[in-house]
Amino acid sequence: MKTLQIYLADLKELLQGRDFVSARTLLKEIGPIDLADGWDHFDADERVAIFRLSTRQKAMQLFEELESAQQAALVGGLQRKDAQELLSDLDPSATGRMMRDLPQPLVRQFNAIMKKGGQECVQQYLQYAPESVGALMRGRYVTLEEKWTTKAAVERIQYSTRLRRIEETHLDTLMVVDSKNRLRGVVGLKSLVVAPNDMLVRELMDPAPRTLAPGMDQEEAVKLFTKYKLKSAPVVDEDLGLLGVVVYRDIFAIARAETEEDFAKMAGFARPRTRSVLMGAGLRLPWLIITCLGGIVVSYVVQNFETTLAQIIALASFSPMIAGMGGNVGAQTATIMVRGIATGEIAPGQERRAILHEIAIGALLGASYGLVVGALAGLLYHSRYGWNFALVVGASMWFSMTVASLMAALEPFVLRRLGVDPATATGPMITTTTDILSNAFYFTLAAKLLL
Repeated sequence: MKTLQIYLADLKELLQGRDFVSARTLLKEIGPIDLADGWDHFDADERVAIFRLSTRQKAMQLFEELESAQQAALVGGLQRKDAQELLSDLDPSATGRMMRDLPQPLVRQFNAIMKKGGQECVQQYLQYAPESVGALMRGRYVTLEEKWTTKAAVERIQYSTRLRRIEETHLDTLMVVDSKNRLRGVVGLKSLVVAPNDMLVRELMDPAPRTLAPGMDQEEAVKLFTKYKLKSAPVVDEDLGLLGVVVYRDIFAIARAETEEDFAKMAGFARPRTRSVLMGAGLRLPWLIITCLGGIVVSYVVQNFETTLAQIIALASFSPMIAGMGGNVGAQTATIMVRGIATGEIAPGQERRAILHEIAIGALLGASYGLVVGALAGLLYHSRYGWNFALVVGASMWFSMTVASLMAALEPFVLRRLGVDPATATGPMITTTTDILSNAFYFTLAAKLLL
């Protein structure tokens, strides 16, 4: 975006003055990602001009960086010949993703623009659910036959790349198939290039690659890519027929969107970019009620220890710190656990180990802060209340942080078992539970040791 800001005024001036030769030269200095980020700075005519003046490769990269609505508007603004060329260059899966959320009149318009046979290719991707791997997979990739020599395989890659303008990300892992297009294995481009020319592809390939099913949820695919550090993965049917390929670039986009959504839910609402004030308030309201009710319970707990507070006013000065530190540790633990569940880092069967690990960390942090804060409390008030005051504050700090870690480690799994999204409910419940238990422990211990 910074690059675009440097050239934005000059570019708009050249486009408005119809100096397209100079504009084409200037566009060479601006990357497609920067253009996509600043797309709103241009009007409809300027956008069409930028697309047509860009090189074919840069134009395609720019188009893929745009949002679906922006893509549709751009296609609608192009001349029929240019739009037809664009849609034929696009991977059918990318066209399908763009058309999925468009109104039917636009879908019919795009179907009419596409060349013969293009509609059928796109429909193959539209048949899958939006959140499935089938809707995410790419349709253009290089396949090699296991009986080929490495020399023939490299020549096929060179030819296919020139012909189909296949991206570099599609070449990290190449699919090896038999004569019936059934997946036999995968092979890396580097292995092919460095191998002797007469070596067969079957001798280099990995015969047992990680595969995806078209009906698999995209979140499950994200977990597989994260766990096995995949750059791409083939999508196959029940008979190992090759249907498509999922690349890391698309998986990264899904993972980023899921992470944003999870953090938005943990903040108390379901969608990170809710524009309506009423809708945003409505989404936050249910889970904030838990915090509000918890505050009422905390008030009731404190009221029952009114006599203790009246005699030892100093207790009130440490109560917010003890509850707050517990809440902070709980929020950290909850974030780690929810992320671990979402990304698959906490695999099935590893729940107990992860829970005990986080509890141990919370207990260690609680002991450390308990010693420091307890010592400080003792130095300030031991002359009036004795060193038991330090013990009460220090032990309560340890208890608050340990309990918060315990609740934050356990609740995501309990909520998931109950069918509730952990990212939505964990935060408010931890805060409320920690406040109630830490205050109850603090004042009960004070009443026993100080009165």
